[in-house]
Amino acid sequence: MIRNSFYLIALLGSLMTFSACNPDPCKNVNCGANGSCLDGSCVCDIGYEGSACEIEWAEKFVGSYLGKDVCGNTTYNLTKPAVVSKRSATQIRISNFGGFDSFIDAEVTKSDEISFTNYEDPGKRRFTGSGKISGNRLTGSYTVTFSDGSKENCTFDYTK
Repeated sequence: MIRNSFYLIALLGSLMTFSACNPDPCKNVNCGANGSCLDGSCVCDIGYEGSACEIEWAEKFVGSYLGKDVCGNTTYNLTKPAVVSKRSATQIRISNFGGFDSFIDAEVTKSDEISFTNYEDPGKRRFTGSGKISGNRLTGSYTVTFSDGSKENCTFDYTK
C-alpha cells in the first residue's frame, strides 16, 4: 500500500513538473470571435485577418471610387462614383460598376482580391471577372455579356 502511494505521488509530481515546464502557448492569446489560437498564434476564420482576427476583408474595399473602364478601344470615365458597400465579411456590392448605373455582388476571395462569376445585374447583363485592391486603388478585368448575347472584355481602374 505504501509502495502504491509512493508511485501515485511520484506520478502526480512528474505531471505537475511537466505542465509547469510546458505552459499553454494560447493562455494569453485572444483571437476574438473570428478566430482560434493554435500554438500561440491566431488562426483567423475566412474573411478575417489581423493579430486578433479583428479586420474584415470586405472593409478594405468599402468606399466611393472614381476612375475608368476600358472596353475594347473605348475608355469610359466614371462621372458618377462606383460605390462599394459591405454585405458580409466576404461579400461586397459595387453600385454603378462599369458606369452601368446598376450593381454587382462580388465575393472577397482573399484579403485583397474579389471575383464575380456570371453575375446578372438588374439590367440582365452578366458579369464575370476579378479585381484586386492595393491601398486606395481597385483594379481588375471582366467580361460583360449583354442580353442579346454579345460580349465585351473590359478592364477597370478605380481610386477612392
